[in-house]
Amino acid sequence: MTAPWTRAAEDDPLDGLRAALTAADCGYEPRGGYEDRCWLLHAIHDGPVRLRWDEVLSREGRRLADWPGTLSYLVFEGVAGAEELEGPDPAELDRMSLARLVEHLIRHSPKGPDTSCGAAQAPVATLPGEPLVARRGRLGDALAHHDAMPDFRFPATWWAADGRWLVLTDWDLSATEIFGDAALIAALIADPELDAVRRPGIAEALGI
Repeated sequence: MTAPWTRAAEDDPLDGLRAALTAADCGYEPRGGYEDRCWLLHAIHDGPVRLRWDEVLSREGRRLADWPGTLSYLVFEGVAGAEELEGPDPAELDRMSLARLVEHLIRHSPKGPDTSCGAAQAPVATLPGEPLVARRGRLGDALAHHDAMPDFRFPATWWAADGRWLVLTDWDLSATEIFGDAALIAALIADPELDAVRRPGIAEALGI
């Protein structure tokens, strides 16, 4: 039986992340502490066909590897026909990719679906003066939480309580950054059902 994640108490330290999460308006990107990281690119569809980002960019003879900035809609500016495609969505991973990501996280977590998770909305999504919206729950209930949300996007930042991995979907971007051990990141990049790539982090891309 699955259930949506439940609201965390306002005095919950969130595994030592509360201050960082509160200060990160669009979602928290750690500067270290993980073996590896990658980006999961949000889905683009041409009708029923899912396209990789590089397939779209190749229409103009471009490659994602040559893009110097962060992973937003700006990547596709000037690409013929890009505005007629569906996606990539900002601030939220599509459900199919989320489900696949959860499968990988379960396989690379000692407690599998029973892994304890924390999650937090981006502060930019709340009204000024409101406390951070944070939740607790099982990794195996991530999709149940996604499907139960009527008002908010899936949490911008969510993580394993034991610090094994962290997932960030920055409010302004169209890709999700995953931090974890080398085996997890290698599995994500190798998965043919995902468009996962190695790219600079947000701070590195922005030079901050």
